[in-house]
Amino acid sequence: MSTFLEADDTGTLHLPPSLLPHPGPRRRYRVETEGGQVVVDEVKPEPANASEDHQAWLRELEQRRARGFTGKTGTPLQQILGEMREDRR
Repeated sequence: MSTFLEADDTGTLHLPPSLLPHPGPRRRYRVETEGGQVVVDEVKPEPANASEDHQAWLRELEQRRARGFTGKTGTPLQQILGEMREDRR
């Protein structure tokens, strides 16, 4: 069975939920082309704490930057990132 879609004025295609694997709000999908065909796969959600961990990591990096540990005269960023990785172990 085929479904025909038409692009809107901007060239965007809108897929009806019936064509998506596991349709629902806030679901994420990866779209790839393989041999001239478009393949849509659902992206597995990140663990609930992954976003929090990332935010904490960014806050820590910003604190180190605020203390003047980065920049041309400060500690190289690669060294700071290495120290942050070691601190997490």
